[in-house]
Amino acid sequence: MTPDPTMLQKAVAAWDLAPPDWILELARLADASGLNASARRLGYSAAVISETIRNKYRGDLARVEATVRGALMGETVVCPVLGQIGRDACLAWQAKPRAVTNAVRTRVYRACRSGCPHSRLKRQDGETRNAE
Repeated sequence: MTPDPTMLQKAVAAWDLAPPDWILELARLADASGLNASARRLGYSAAVISETIRNKYRGDLARVEATVRGALMGETVVCPVLGQIGRDACLAWQAKPRAVTNAVRTRVYRACRSGCPHSRLKRQDGETRNAE
């Protein structure tokens, strides 16, 4: 009986023998930790991780890439409020709702919607940002 291919092997096959560096990192994590543990670490479902590795994910691939680059590859950005943070942390802060009782969270909320170059959110004036 032939063993199942590894996630790394699936990535190489799915991405025409030249997967991006972040896909290779994601596949290595999935092989080392399993899909479920990888998904928990990155804040996605196991299905999203698997589909991304197999080049079949139809969602926001740029967001998955930014999360992988921040969480696994050490990519950072300079937040106007928090200073240097991981790209994955930047995305997580953007997803948080405004908190009236937390001054830092309110400042980050406003900065993410007021033209921060790293924000993927709509600006408060309606203009859309699609950084990185």
